[in-house]
Amino acid sequence: MTTDGNRLPAAARSGNLAGVYDERRLPYHSVMAGPLTRLGLGDESPEQRQQRITAGVMASVYRQVPQSVLGSIFGGMALVAAFWHAHEHGPDHGQLFQNQLLIWFIGMLLESLLRLRVAHAFRLDTDPGKHAKVWASRWVAIAVAAGLLWGMAGSIFFTPKEPLLQLVLLAVILGVAFGSLTLYAGHRRALFFFLPLAVLPLIVRMVEQHDAAYYSAALVLFAVFSFTLFFGRNFGETMSEAVKKNYENEILVEQLLTEKRVADEARRAAENAIRSKTQFFAAASHDLRQPLQAIGIYCSLLRKRAQGPLEPLTRNLSTAVESLSKLVEELLEISRLDSGAVQASKQVVDLNEVFATLRQEFVPIAAAKGLRFRERRARLYVETDPMLLQRILRNLLSNAVRYTTQGGVLLAARRRSGRVSIEVWDTGPGIRRDEFDRIFEEFYRGESSKTESTGGYGLGLSIVRRICTVLGHSLFVTSRPGSGTVFRVEIPRAARPARPRVSAAATAAHTLIPLTDQLIVVLEDNSEILASLTRLLASWGARVLPSPKFDSVLLQRLSNESRIDLIVADHNLGGPINGAEAVFRIRELIGSPVPVVILTAVQASEVLGEFNRSLQARLNADPSLASNILRGRGEEPVVLQKPADAALLNSTLAQALGLAPSPDPDGAGRTSAPTQPTSQPTS
Repeated sequence: MTTDGNRLPAAARSGNLAGVYDERRLPYHSVMAGPLTRLGLGDESPEQRQQRITAGVMASVYRQVPQSVLGSIFGGMALVAAFWHAHEHGPDHGQLFQNQLLIWFIGMLLESLLRLRVAHAFRLDTDPGKHAKVWASRWVAIAVAAGLLWGMAGSIFFTPKEPLLQLVLLAVILGVAFGSLTLYAGHRRALFFFLPLAVLPLIVRMVEQHDAAYYSAALVLFAVFSFTLFFGRNFGETMSEAVKKNYENEILVEQLLTEKRVADEARRAAENAIRSKTQFFAAASHDLRQPLQAIGIYCSLLRKRAQGPLEPLTRNLSTAVESLSKLVEELLEISRLDSGAVQASKQVVDLNEVFATLRQEFVPIAAAKGLRFRERRARLYVETDPMLLQRILRNLLSNAVRYTTQGGVLLAARRRSGRVSIEVWDTGPGIRRDEFDRIFEEFYRGESSKTESTGGYGLGLSIVRRICTVLGHSLFVTSRPGSGTVFRVEIPRAARPARPRVSAAATAAHTLIPLTDQLIVVLEDNSEILASLTRLLASWGARVLPSPKFDSVLLQRLSNESRIDLIVADHNLGGPINGAEAVFRIRELIGSPVPVVILTAVQASEVLGEFNRSLQARLNADPSLASNILRGRGEEPVVLQKPADAALLNSTLAQALGLAPSPDPDGAGRTSAPTQPTSQPTS
């Protein structure tokens, strides 16, 4: 799509964006996200990993030892009780048989005690993974001992002539052997030792009887034995796999927790860095603004006196100072937004008033570049903070004019189903889609704007996004490289107020107002600013009483004056008496609530808070002082932020002295400082 001369794109004139631009909505806040890396199993070798899995299997096995010991003891006691009187017909043979029973039972008790001892030692091992092979070998030895004991029972206590006792023997051996399947199946070698040693001797004794019935019984028993051995092997593999999965899950959970801790530490470090940056700028704001204020005043004086070849030099110097002041102010504004110091004061705002103010400011700037500034007004009202909204639109319009070389800029307002869309269109170089997020980062300038020699610092859009976050307004960007860009801010629509407010939008006058014969007390602890401010006020015709602090010298000079018209004071005076305290003492001395302008680098809310606290403390102590120190409700001291433009300072002082109309006729409850103009200091 091409544009000619001063014409905007057709889509811009019609308001139709479909098919022309790529659009992306910008979130209220940045969301940092990235893919999680696939977690492994740590730095362990395969052998170490297998040892840990083996230790897990052994832990599962040794946990079953107490129950298995009870089963073995009850089984042994059943055999002893059943076979104790099995050979009463032969006393000698019966005594021998009973001795064998006792020896076997004692062996069973010793084996059970050994099992309990080893299981207890395993529980006491703080790192069984390192000794996994040892614990596995011990378990195999226990399985062999248990298998031999039950195999001996099947071989020695087999009595072919007493079927009932054979049934008891078979039931006990099979019950113990198969009941211990989960105990020994966890470790394959233990299973393959225990089960054959416990069952096969009984099968052999059955085969030795050379009887068809015993052959059948032996065959059935062998089939059951084989199935049990096969099932036990599969059960052991399943158990090992379960332990392995559980171990891997524990490793994954541990590594996830580690990753979370690392992420939390990184987040806290980032938050601390942001907090440190914010605190630094907040602490340094006063020190940064003080010298800039002095330099600005000196430049204004120098331009007034410069003649001939010095005029271009002083003009360039003023431009450089203005750029430096603007950069510092933008950095401090970002710091205030990040720290939450900027609070929105929402009200019903007439967009026509806002557009009129911006038109007055940007029409000459656009015309100077050969651009056409257009606006599409609508009688719309929105609920927002007017000062912050103007800041958003002023930044967007400044960028649009700066980076557009031909065509024009459009400021438009449209209804959008209960909301109002305020749009800034331009016919500039456009923004690539992959830069949509990055253009809102600090100090980032798009590729298409880097060729512009008049480019900014890459902070304007970052401020816009932060203010939109504070206000809760949706921010959209739409662009097509080579054709232009649209920024859109959506704001809740408001009903038209019953009595529209008188316009509060007014820029500082560029024509200096004489302050002839006005006596102004100036309190400033910085000697350079005090000297330059004294000269500047004197050049406007004022009589000045300068002082670096409130002291006896100032009191002596005040006593010689018949009247005082205005007090200009810094908030921090480098001593126990700050600006607010000095103001009240001067008012008490002369018996009149002299108007005050606080020229400071401290935030207006902090200054006014201190001022009101001091006022209330005095009135509580002595209500009769009200007529001397208290002005009207709407006449609180004007707070002017350093560095202040000369024209802005002149208009503010003139308004305080009653030589110029106030920018806010309603006047009630205004606590914000006047808006800083974008023009260079006026001489």
